[in-house]
Amino acid sequence: MRYITRSVTGQTRNANHDSAGARCDGGSGLFVVTDGTSKPGSGQLAECFVNGVLAAYPKHMDRGGDLTEYGAVELLLGSVLTELHPALFAEQTGSMCYLIGFAAHGKLSLAYEGDCSCGVVTSAGAIDWITPPHCKANWRRDRSHRELAQDPARNRVTRCLKQNRAPDPDFAFHPLAVGERLVFVTDGFWAELTESQQSSLLAAPDSDFIAVEDDVTWIDVQL
Repeated sequence: MRYITRSVTGQTRNANHDSAGARCDGGSGLFVVTDGTSKPGSGQLAECFVNGVLAAYPKHMDRGGDLTEYGAVELLLGSVLTELHPALFAEQTGSMCYLIGFAAHGKLSLAYEGDCSCGVVTSAGAIDWITPPHCKANWRRDRSHRELAQDPARNRVTRCLKQNRAPDPDFAFHPLAVGERLVFVTDGFWAELTESQQSSLLAAPDSDFIAVEDDVTWIDVQL
């Protein structure tokens, strides 16, 4: 399991409010992407969330359990979020969107709130998205990422992580094939970039591109 991650600050902010991190251990991998809102402290919150999830991962793995089933992974990710939330907001402010992906035993489990997304990269470089974003433009949960990218209402997220609300993620599951390629992204990647730009960056992740308004962050994972 190999991965590449990159984050580029958008034009509307002096500081990047996105954060991303990963931890691979043998045949399993944990991947986290976050997108802080415009509320004060959200950029720092996003970074601390990533560090907190990655730090909690070994402790929860050591507790054992059969993580070959989706239900067991859902319980694990839920417990990580429940334990992290009070400690996180004891020192941080703001709000953020997040997506956590756990890949192991030929299965991918996802926990998310907001508009960070995960998709499967096809051989042609296109992306088949797995996670419907939580935003006003997608209140029926039936619109494609391509459609949502053109709708200004997509910027109004309907779910996120914040202090006065316990974590309540949606879960999504996907069977993994040998050699499959995954991408975990913030909305700056899937909505601000054209599909051609997305494909180009996946083919050449260090290449230059014209900065867009929002921060752009992705993790590219090759199984």
